Amino acid sequence: MTKLIIDTDVALGVWAQGRPRDIDDGFAIVEAINSSSIELLGITCVFGNGPLDEVYRVATEIVELKTATVPVLMGAQEPMAVDGIVTPAVEFLAEQLRKQPLTIAAIGPLTNIALLVEHYPEVLHNIESLIMVAGRSKGAKFYIGDTGPVQDFNFESDIEAAQKVMSANIPCVLMGFELTSQVCITKSDLQTIKAKGNPTAQYFYDNSAAWCDHWTKTFPVDEGFHPWDSATIAWLLNAGWFVHEQRGARIDAHNKKFECDPNFSGPKHTYCTGFTQGGAKAFVEKVVSEVY
Repeated sequence: MTKLIIDTDVALGVWAQGRPRDIDDGFAIVEAINSSSIELLGITCVFGNGPLDEVYRVATEIVELKTATVPVLMGAQEPMAVDGIVTPAVEFLAEQLRKQPLTIAAIGPLTNIALLVEHYPEVLHNIESLIMVAGRSKGAKFYIGDTGPVQDFNFESDIEAAQKVMSANIPCVLMGFELTSQVCITKSDLQTIKAKGNPTAQYFYDNSAAWCDHWTKTFPVDEGFHPWDSATIAWLLNAGWFVHEQRGARIDAHNKKFECDPNFSGPKHTYCTGFTQGGAKAFVEKVVSEVY
């Protein structure tokens, strides 16, 4: 049984800056709640795809829909350089790590994790794995069709936090754009979810359709949106779906690049590059099937 905390900027159904925001954190949360091999100890919230109060609202709504006993904690509402205070989310992370080894799925900006590193370094040895949605291969640029380059969003939202986390010698699994840009959740998949006819499925359909429409209009080459954050949960359920190797990491703050390469010096981390045969199909089917 994997003991897990999800650190998230979930924005399922949230509109901010004049458009719907990225929704896939919500899918990762419900997958973790539903899994018999994961004990979800808590959800810590961070700014990012939505304002912190909206992130907290959505995370709480998902937990209530699932009638799950999972605490939801407020975290950083701004980047580390602006707001370096200890929040209930950081205190919760430290408290849980004092009790036991656990895994953290960091599927938003790394601010909460960096504040944990800064204020509670004595508990870091109990992080079995930090699974994050960030990083790129050396020299890689992120394009969707001919559109781009697009951001390494979680990393670029708080580069100082990422630097602090990566200097802490925590074992990491990196699952970024290069991996999950290879798979999509389509409008047909959303209809499959809706057809389940239960409150959770309806909630996810109602709050996903606008994002799917926005994404496919912005990036016509894609048939749907990318389930970036669900990859962190899929790794815990079946790492055999992924092609991965050990790589060093290097952050260039000036050029806003978080690069990974086997030849970089320093600690090595697991970097996921793609899917094994049948892995992509199994991954998408798992994401869709778990919304209930």
